[in-house]
Amino acid sequence: MDYRLLGRTGIRVSEICLGTMMFGGRTDEADSQAIIARAIDAGVNFLDTADIYNAGASEEIVGRGIAACRDRVILATKGRNAMGEGPNDSGTSRGYLMRALDASLKRMGTDYVDVYYVHSPDYDTPLDETLRALDDMVRSGRVRYVACSNYRGWYLAKALSISSQHELERFACVQPLYNIVNRDIEVDLLPLCQDQQIGVVSYSGLARGILTGKYTKFGEYPEGSRASLNDPRMTQAELREASIAVSQRLVGYCQERGTVCSQFSLAWCLANPILTSVIVGPRTMEQFEDNLGCLDVEWTDADEELVDSLVPPGEHSGFGFQDSAYPVTGRGR
Repeated sequence: MDYRLLGRTGIRVSEICLGTMMFGGRTDEADSQAIIARAIDAGVNFLDTADIYNAGASEEIVGRGIAACRDRVILATKGRNAMGEGPNDSGTSRGYLMRALDASLKRMGTDYVDVYYVHSPDYDTPLDETLRALDDMVRSGRVRYVACSNYRGWYLAKALSISSQHELERFACVQPLYNIVNRDIEVDLLPLCQDQQIGVVSYSGLARGILTGKYTKFGEYPEGSRASLNDPRMTQAELREASIAVSQRLVGYCQERGTVCSQFSLAWCLANPILTSVIVGPRTMEQFEDNLGCLDVEWTDADEELVDSLVPPGEHSGFGFQDSAYPVTGRGR
């Protein structure tokens, strides 16, 4: 396992980050704890959860799983989404984020979190209010580094400007969706992060399962898969006929290459030097073992060229929009 600096901070995190969205939901406590133990044994020191994951159950399980090695784990969680039914039970206001952090710390049984993400933008709350609240969290010792998730490049740039202007704690990293069939962050977000030394911790490297190759035909999905369960996150960003077609092309290429599509797809993410760490979100131990196999894939120029021929830099599968006059630099290679 290799370790990379998180942005311009002094902490090093494993290139694989264990995502725990399934824990406490489709993955029960016993299996979740076994995966956590296996991850730590494999050298993973970076775990990612959120208050919204299974109504807080994921945080509780993660807290118990790392209790014996808390000081050796870089623990990340998130706040912003609704954890109640009241008008002020969501968002990024000072009042709500402070309450959300306190509740997360209690569920995880710890007095601090290493990385605290704003889970998604809240355009109803002034950014300076959010950033001042995050700055106070760091000053209080309850948070080591602040971060954001699902921010567009322009919004992250605005946040960095406000932090600089008012000498507030700066976002240390960003967590965007990134995979072979969704490359849009290469246009502006990744170049911004490279320039400003912002860590990038990407999620959905397998396009929520599409890049495993298990989906062979649009509209016909394996029983028990996320697509068959009508997961709305898939239809929002990933479940496209063109993406399934790309995955099947990759399956054929990987068979000739002697690897598997899932590991190849995660290796593609890791081959981007702008990325700090890639989140994997296994539901089973078998899936996690498969995820770890990406570390053994030796990435080549031929692999890079093949992917670019299927989904050009900066584009989505099936949606070409880049102007060749403005080259995309978000692969950092």
